[in-house]
Amino acid sequence: MNVCLIILLINLSNAQFNLYLDSIAVEQLFELKGYQFHFIDENQIRQAALETPLLVSADMHFVEFTWNAHSSKIDTSHIYYQYNTSSSNEQILLQPVLNINEKGIVPREVSTFAIFFPCLTTNRVNASVIFRFYNSTANDISTNINMKFLKYCRDETINNSLLAQFYNSDQINSYLLIKESRSRDLFSISIATVFAYSLIIAVAVFLIVFCTAITLFCLYRLTTENKKIPNGVIDNYQDHPELPVSFDMTTFEDVSLYSCTQYDFSKTADELLASTTFADCTIDEDRVTLHEIIMEGKFGRLFHCSLSDPSTNNSTQNIYGKTVNSSVTPIQLNQMLHDCCLFATLKHSTINSPLGIVYKNELSPYPLIVYPYSNKGILKRFIIQNRTSAREQLLSTQELVYMAIHIAKGLHFLHRRKMLMKDIGTRNCL
Repeated sequence: MNVCLIILLINLSNAQFNLYLDSIAVEQLFELKGYQFHFIDENQIRQAALETPLLVSADMHFVEFTWNAHSSKIDTSHIYYQYNTSSSNEQILLQPVLNINEKGIVPREVSTFAIFFPCLTTNRVNASVIFRFYNSTANDISTNINMKFLKYCRDETINNSLLAQFYNSDQINSYLLIKESRSRDLFSISIATVFAYSLIIAVAVFLIVFCTAITLFCLYRLTTENKKIPNGVIDNYQDHPELPVSFDMTTFEDVSLYSCTQYDFSKTADELLASTTFADCTIDEDRVTLHEIIMEGKFGRLFHCSLSDPSTNNSTQNIYGKTVNSSVTPIQLNQMLHDCCLFATLKHSTINSPLGIVYKNELSPYPLIVYPYSNKGILKRFIIQNRTSAREQLLSTQELVYMAIHIAKGLHFLHRRKMLMKDIGTRNCL
């Protein structure tokens, strides 16, 4: 806050005029003890004192000056003064106030007056106090003096005892009302500013997300349009499945394998197993040896088994054996056999198709469906083991995405053959 004090000084022939800061004021402003700071010393203007602005800290609410117009006893003339004040920004600082009358006589004895800075909020602003000094005989002769201040304001409540030195009760109430209104205005402006910035940020984030989504959608459409798979051809070795743009089932080719689903579910399991369809994939029970139970659910069991091959000196290979328990219904059993027949005809790198059916097994009177063995085991158990293992053995994001892509490839293969997998879970994946 800049405060400019302009003094108009006339020719004081007999009086010795002085205007200065006493030692107390100097200590408050400059933290120096035992010094006085003169602006006018016995009618002599200290130009060096006027060149540098006086810094008034936020802790000082007023600056106190000392003055006098000493004259000889035979001289009865007086030095008169008048002043006015102004502020360049009354939203921050009201017009400075002095604790002396606007017009009067400069005292002959050493006296003090103070300039009060009625701050409304935290900032700094330029202000001025203009003095004019004259006597009754030569009031048209004057000298201009520009005294500069740099006043820092702080938003705080000033006690009434200090305000009473410069204001009457009505003026104090008016000042407090203005300050309160200014505080409310600043609060409202702050809230509005925060809301505006929040709205701008929200709009910017929305536009970024929207543009990104549009870009990805366009890239996806270009990819699917430029890489169409011919009818009847499935690339089992591609890294990513080429999903169709629209899953309209009428657009897919008819597959003769689909006729395998036309079964009479009223038949018993024995009748189905005796049919010519299952005769081709029946495995002799002597070739299969059951080991431990890998997983057991509400209606079924999954065994770790071994399958011997008589043509190669009884060499064995690990396999999975899937069967049901006593809780199963005839319809569910028939459905399992039906699915076995259907999936046995499907050949794809991501589909673990059945190897065959064991009509009876040593642990259960129900059929045992034989599947190829996976070294990593069931996906659900594999993920749980990795979750609880050491940090360096955890699955990476790339590995998880790789698994998801292969599952999607298998589903895409089934969808192209008008088949719907209704139980896609990690317990059903290898």
